[in-house]
Amino acid sequence: MVAIRDPLPAADGNVRVRFLGSGDNFGSGGRFQACIHVDTGKMRFLIDCGASSLIPMKRAGIRSDGIDLILISHLHGDHFGGVPFFILDAQLISRRETALVIAGPPGLTQRVREAMDVFYPGSSGVERKFAIEYVEMIEGVINQIGDLAVLPVRVVHGSGAPAFALRVECAGKVIACSGDTEWTDALQKAADGADLFICESYCFEKRMKNHLDYRTLMAHRAELRCKRLIITHMGEEILNRLGEVELEVAEDGMEVVL
Repeated sequence: MVAIRDPLPAADGNVRVRFLGSGDNFGSGGRFQACIHVDTGKMRFLIDCGASSLIPMKRAGIRSDGIDLILISHLHGDHFGGVPFFILDAQLISRRETALVIAGPPGLTQRVREAMDVFYPGSSGVERKFAIEYVEMIEGVINQIGDLAVLPVRVVHGSGAPAFALRVECAGKVIACSGDTEWTDALQKAADGADLFICESYCFEKRMKNHLDYRTLMAHRAELRCKRLIITHMGEEILNRLGEVELEVAEDGMEVVL
């Protein structure tokens, strides 16, 4: 891991962000679980890879051998549970040969391998034509991964391991993602100056441990000095009240150009 202090140089073209999955862990509203595809023109990566992620990837024509990196915010199944299926698809379907980097919180390597062996016993130890490099990030330390600079910011969400908001510098742009969290001032650091801040809003006004609601988010909106904010990871309560929501709302398949 190498700390990066200066912004990355801008690349030609735009950064494209596609919400493959914008739903919660229960598929509320028929939405797929958390999975955001980012294409910088030089690098293609996912922010989170929930258990359902291969389905919207294939609908969008995105192959598992076309992803350079998977960034995981925290180790709950609706955010990392698609990784075992992604790896097997890369091995057996797309016949991947280039290395895959998977970065996330401490404990990532063990949790992914255990999940693979639960779903498909012995699969974690199979020899493949491509290497898997696990990067277990430390809060507050900027990681240089390819052309990206990734800062993990500790948030408040119990998942058996540290939970992170992720701040990603890529091609001269900054994309921040809250992951799952209740309100914490750490979100200010993650979102500060970001071209796009993707923030969970699990409920409309119901207060829940480990999660953020729309009313609380709006009360702190002025503290999040981002250029654009889109809410995601919505449960039934807020989905039933979208007519009252003033913020931009993610939809499965929605694309944003930065």
